[in-house]
Amino acid sequence: MSSTITPALRRVLNAAVIQFARHGYEGASLSGIALEAGIRKASLYSHVKNKDALFMAVFEDALEMEALFARECFARPEPGLPGQNYCESLLARYADSEHFRFLLRTSYIPPASLFDELQEGYEVYMQQLLADFTTALRRHLGQISDQDAEVMGHAWMGMVDSLHVALIYIGQARFEARLNALERLMGDSIARLEQGETP
Repeated sequence: MSSTITPALRRVLNAAVIQFARHGYEGASLSGIALEAGIRKASLYSHVKNKDALFMAVFEDALEMEALFARECFARPEPGLPGQNYCESLLARYADSEHFRFLLRTSYIPPASLFDELQEGYEVYMQQLLADFTTALRRHLGQISDQDAEVMGHAWMGMVDSLHVALIYIGQARFEARLNALERLMGDSIARLEQGETP
């Protein structure tokens, strides 16, 4: 999508993600988005067909940005555990990125009319996270059975789901307590694998 985004459309998408992240699909208006973008409401229709099309364009943009962010997290040397960079970056990312706030809000509280398309896109994003984690896990351990890698992958994805929900619904202190507890459990499981035990 990024290769086809003109500067004018980028302004519209940036304005729309702010409105949708803060007010949701129902609460955001095309008039407010146009005002945020510094254009007339009628000019929006030269970029997108309707509100649904704009929402989906913002969603695809957010998926692309957040997948890139996750890949960058996995590309950095991990401080200890596979996937730790990503998990420990979530709180700051949620504070700093309208796209991430929009992505989580939309994925966990989707508008009913776009439910299927949104869930399909979010699942692709989550499967990429799983693939990145599995690659990092194999790199960390060197040798691991497919079955153990699958179990650990599902466990890590459960951890990520829990942290994503925590970002939406609970405060910073409780998020950090949950992160610390989950990382401890993940660390214990990986240590067992390193010793040749079942996770």
